[in-house]
Amino acid sequence: MDGKNSRCVLKISGMDCPDCALAIEKDIAAQPGIKLAKVDFVGNLLTVDGDGIELSEIRKRVRSLGYEATSSEESGLKRTSLLIPDMDCPDEERIIRKALNSVKTVSALEFDLVGRRVIVSHATTASTLLDAIQGEGFEARVMKSGRMSMESPISTWKIWSVAISAILVVIGGIIHLSDGPEYLYKGIILAGTIVGGWKIGQKGFVAARRLRLDMNFLMSAAVIGAIIINQWVEAGTVIVLFAIAGLLESFSLDRSRKAIKSLMDLSPQTARVIRDGQEIEIPVEEVNIGEKTIVKPGERIPVDGNVLSGSSAVNQAAITGETMPVTVAAGETVYAGTINGEGALEIETSHIAGDTTIDRIIKLVEEARTSRAPTQGFVERFSRVYTPAVVGISVIVAVIPPLLIGLSWSEWIYRALALLVIACPCALVISTPVTIVSALTAAAHNGVLIKGGAYLENLHRIKAIAFDKTGTITRGVPGVREVSPVNNIEKEELLRLAASLEKRSEHPIASAIVEHATLLGIDILPVDDFQSIPGKGATGTVSGVKYFIGKDLLFEEMGIRDEVVEKLLDRVENESQTAVLVGTEKQVLGIIAISDEIRPDSATTIAELRKFGIEKIIMLTGDNHRTAEAVGKAAGIEDIRGELLPEQKVEAIKGARSETGSVVMVGDGIN
Repeated sequence: MDGKNSRCVLKISGMDCPDCALAIEKDIAAQPGIKLAKVDFVGNLLTVDGDGIELSEIRKRVRSLGYEATSSEESGLKRTSLLIPDMDCPDEERIIRKALNSVKTVSALEFDLVGRRVIVSHATTASTLLDAIQGEGFEARVMKSGRMSMESPISTWKIWSVAISAILVVIGGIIHLSDGPEYLYKGIILAGTIVGGWKIGQKGFVAARRLRLDMNFLMSAAVIGAIIINQWVEAGTVIVLFAIAGLLESFSLDRSRKAIKSLMDLSPQTARVIRDGQEIEIPVEEVNIGEKTIVKPGERIPVDGNVLSGSSAVNQAAITGETMPVTVAAGETVYAGTINGEGALEIETSHIAGDTTIDRIIKLVEEARTSRAPTQGFVERFSRVYTPAVVGISVIVAVIPPLLIGLSWSEWIYRALALLVIACPCALVISTPVTIVSALTAAAHNGVLIKGGAYLENLHRIKAIAFDKTGTITRGVPGVREVSPVNNIEKEELLRLAASLEKRSEHPIASAIVEHATLLGIDILPVDDFQSIPGKGATGTVSGVKYFIGKDLLFEEMGIRDEVVEKLLDRVENESQTAVLVGTEKQVLGIIAISDEIRPDSATTIAELRKFGIEKIIMLTGDNHRTAEAVGKAAGIEDIRGELLPEQKVEAIKGARSETGSVVMVGDGIN
């Protein structure tokens, strides 16, 4: 396994204390090219992420610290991804973690609650792992790809069961309040309780059988106790509220899965490569580093790499978030998932599937989504101690008075059941996820999407905010800002010619020009002999005259840029706008300025945030420095950082967090 890797897991020998683990982490993390070094002290494992990791160098560093490191294959360890469809809450994760840790040959566990999967580092068979999980009442299966499952955990029956349960309990409650027949309301509520709580009861039974008194057990015991002491409405209400809370959590996780799936869909499944002098199409997973990939106009780029030949405008919005395509030529870097424009490109692969920029973004999103709100974590820890305590006290109340004092068994059993029902922390269990989801939903209705409960709870501690530019500070859509005719042409005629030429292009700038002309009611003329000029613009014949449209470079090569055009061009570029020139073979007829407009409330919002005590406001963008400076200053932001990839934005956030303690990142899309 020697050679260069993007990720490796090594078994560490001789590590016998947490301080040893910390020393290894710090030393390895400080090495060039290493992005992450994480030591699992219990499992004696070192996980290293980075670009071009040399295992031999890692081994030398570990050996210099007094320890030995062997790769997963050398130590007999395997990594297996298991899908657990019913795992959708931390309590279930805890149960599965305990079951897998009971297998002696399991060294490390990586849980992904959003993906309902666990990655196990082990030296046993997969069937042993499956048996351990299935012994706890969960279905599990081995995942072939290791990627998160996109199957929705929310079945139609799950939604209907909660709805039917709620309707039945409400009907039963109304009959009870109306002094209706006892047998009728009890029967209806019992049916509603069974429909809504059969899964909770099943989990509670497994917990009791395993002598594991968890929240499902306590909820089941409380409901049964409420029925025994004739509190039917309370029993049904508890089940309905608990079932709704579980459904809301499933919806939240499902939304996260869909967001990640939209990122995964950006990467093509196949790539066109040159092998043995022939152009063939293969699965993207089979492309090797250094292999030549051909990308035709309009296709998505399948791998990260460097352009060997060809030039084109590439839409990198999926990676950088910027709406304006970037012109690339030989020597430029391109990224998987971005869209090639009008020119064909030959690319040398630098990162294979699974290690591309878009794959690393997906990994960041998956890791971020697994975090839990602090209050929810507290409630879960609290319930692990509280549940056995409540059950124990209830048993004491039921048994001690009759045994020691000779009091009535029936009366004290009734009191014990009443205590069990009253003491069940339903308010905490139900209100915590419901309150968090309600707050997140209320924010969403006001146009603010918050990543999760953990971040919602921490907002009051925030001293720094980082904003993405495109779609956040700005509208995120290119538009025509100015039409400047020269050489005796009318503004309307200039726009008509530009829109006619751009009508055949799907370029975002072309769409902006056509849309602007359409809004003004300008007729678009037919174009003959239309030709695209890769990386520069296009040409076509309108009413018998040949016109050109495109970048200033195109007209500079034609040698027809005069002093008036130069001054106008300088002004447009100094205002951080994109200049589109229109002209004939003999002269430039005008310039159309395109830019992404700043939102009208951006400056006001920044000013208000400062009044609220936000000490540091940063703008992060993948756009060029000059445009970033213009937009940032207009919005009232002083700390402006441009030309950043998503990973660099993450590093900027980490830096700000080390300075201020906590940071809010505000952005759209993958940000």
